[in-house]
Amino acid sequence: MDLISLLAIVCLLHSALFFMDLLFKTCSHHPYTYFLQNTGLSVQPLRITWFSTACNRFLQKCGSWRPRLLHCWFTVGSWCSLGLAPAAVYLVVKATFDIWHRNVDPGGRHSSVVLEPMIPGVNLPMSDFSYYSLTLITCSAVHELGHAIAAVREDVHVAGLGVALVLVFPVAYVQLSGEQLRALPPRRQLRVTCAGVWHNVVLALVAALALLLLPLLLYPLYDTGSGVYVRHVQQGSPVEGSTGLREGDRVVAVNQCEVGDTEDWYYCMLGAVRDPSPGYCVSSELARKHDESVPVKQLAGGGIECCGPGSEHHLCFEYLERDEGAPQLPQHSCLPVRTVVENAPRLCVLGADCPPDLHCLRPLLDNVTRLVRLERGTSPPVLYLGSPASAYRSVRVGDYVPLHRALPPGVPEAVARLCKYLVVFSAGLAAVNLVPCFWLDGRHIAWAACELLLGQSSERQAVAAAITTLGTCFLSLCFLSMAAVELL
Repeated sequence: MDLISLLAIVCLLHSALFFMDLLFKTCSHHPYTYFLQNTGLSVQPLRITWFSTACNRFLQKCGSWRPRLLHCWFTVGSWCSLGLAPAAVYLVVKATFDIWHRNVDPGGRHSSVVLEPMIPGVNLPMSDFSYYSLTLITCSAVHELGHAIAAVREDVHVAGLGVALVLVFPVAYVQLSGEQLRALPPRRQLRVTCAGVWHNVVLALVAALALLLLPLLLYPLYDTGSGVYVRHVQQGSPVEGSTGLREGDRVVAVNQCEVGDTEDWYYCMLGAVRDPSPGYCVSSELARKHDESVPVKQLAGGGIECCGPGSEHHLCFEYLERDEGAPQLPQHSCLPVRTVVENAPRLCVLGADCPPDLHCLRPLLDNVTRLVRLERGTSPPVLYLGSPASAYRSVRVGDYVPLHRALPPGVPEAVARLCKYLVVFSAGLAAVNLVPCFWLDGRHIAWAACELLLGQSSERQAVAAAITTLGTCFLSLCFLSMAAVELL
C-alpha cells in the first residue's frame, strides 16, 4: 500500500468518526455525551483528542520539588534556547533557498537539505511506523512536560494534559492559562516558553549519548565493529543454499572490502555493483591441473566463453600478464570457481598485484554479473554469481553480533534505532519550535525576548509581529516546498 492510499483510508476513517460524532450530538444522544464527558475524548476533523486532569497533582509535586534547582534548570534552558534560536532560523532560511535552487547534478544526486520533513513511505520506511509513533509521543510528552513543570514553578495555572491523534500520529499537549503567562515578567515567561525546547534538546543529547555508549554497555553480550550479523535471508534469495548465507552468519568482508558495520556493508556491496569482479592470485600448478578449457568462442554480446557444456561449476578466467614479461599461462582458462577462490591467498586487479610466484586470473563476466566473495570469519566464504544489488535487497543485517546463541539479535538493533529516531525527531522538534511562528512556541519566545530587550516601548509589538510573520512565512514555505518535492 502506497502513502497516498494509506492517507486516503485514514482520512475516510476520520471523516466517518466525525460524521458519527456530529450525528450523535445533533440527536442529543445522552449515553454518547456522557461517555465523552467521563473519558475526556473529543472528535474533531482529522483529529481525536483526549484531555485529563488526573496528572495535575503529579505536576504540582514536580513543580514544587527543589525550587532552586528547578529555577537554575529552566534559567539555563531559556538562555540555551535563545542561543540556539539564530541557528534554527538559519536552518529554515537555508533550507528554503536550497529548495528553490535545488537541481539534479550530473551524478544524479540532489543537493542536501539539513532541515527536511520525515515522511513515512517517502523518505522513511513504513516498516518503522511503530518507532515513529513511539518517538513522536515521547518527544511531545517530554516537550509538554517541560512546559507544565515550568508553569507550575512560575505559578501559572495548568488545566491538564492531553493526547491528540492527528491522522495517525500521536501528539501530547498541555493546557496553560494564557492570561497568567502573559502577565509574567519576560524572564519568567521565557522560562516557561523555552522549557519545551530545552527538554527536547536534553532528550536529543541523552539519546545521542546512549547511542554512543550502547556498544560499550552491551559488550559482554554483543560484539560490534567486527562484521555484520545476518538477521534474515529472504526466501528465494540468490545467496541462500547449502553453502550460502544463513541467519546467524557474521560477514566480515565483501571481496577486498572489509565490513565492520552496516554502513560498511552498504558501501562494500555498492562497490561490488560498480566495480568489475576482482581477480585471484593462484599458482601456475593449480591453473594447469584444473584447466578444462575448450577453444575460445566469441559471444554475441562481445564476451568470451572457454568452458564446455559440462562445466557447471567452472568459469572462464582471463590471465592478466605482468608488465615485465610474457605470459606463463594460457590467456584463457576454464577453472572450478570454488577451487580458485579457496586457494587464492589474495585478490588482485592487475597482474603486478600478485607475488612473483602467483598469477592473477580474473573471471570473464558480462556487465551485470559479478562474482562476489563474502567472507564469514572462520566459516568457508560464500560465493555468489549474479547481481550484487539483488543479493543486497534480499539480506537484512545488523551491527550487533550476539556472543551467545540464546541472546536475541534484534533487541540492540531496536534500542539503537529508537535512539536514532529520538535524536532526529527531538532535535527537529526543538529547531522548529525555536522559529518564530504563530502556531508554535517560537511566537511566545519572540514576544517575550522583544519585551526583554525593548522594554515597554511602542515598537516592541511591531517588531515582534514582524519577526513572527516573517518566520511563519519562511517555515510554511520551507515545509510545503520540501513535502511537495518528496511526494512528487
